[in-house]
Amino acid sequence: MKVNNIFVSPHFRLAEFQCRCCGCVQLHPELLVKLEKLRDAWGSPLLVTSGFRCSRHNRSVNGAEASLHLLGQAADVVVLYDVQREFTELAEKMAFDQVIPYGKRNFVHLGVFGRDERVILPVRQHKWEMAVPLHGAAGT
Repeated sequence: MKVNNIFVSPHFRLAEFQCRCCGCVQLHPELLVKLEKLRDAWGSPLLVTSGFRCSRHNRSVNGAEASLHLLGQAADVVVLYDVQREFTELAEKMAFDQVIPYGKRNFVHLGVFGRDERVILPVRQHKWEMAVPLHGAAGT
């Protein structure tokens, strides 16, 4: 079994978000929740082409110095040019903080600023709630 090849939500595996150069991964729960909701609303799978990026990889792809990819708070997903307008409108309704279509490059960047400290992740019929706040948990 490959490392990170585990489901972290009904439709996404952790490996989909790992850095393409080193395999490290960070994934903000708010991003995952919103991607899952967007996937359900869109009605078809979302292919993540870039999730977390280490600083070296971010530089190699000319990513922004303060890219949300560096924090596990962004993902680029394949969206064909012809449906990007419809997709971005739907993503904005899902309350992503960043929705940036890349036109004929056939992908859309989705990002969250990570303000939510408590996030509910849907897992099958049940809900799992983070027991510890994401930012600055006491005793850690």
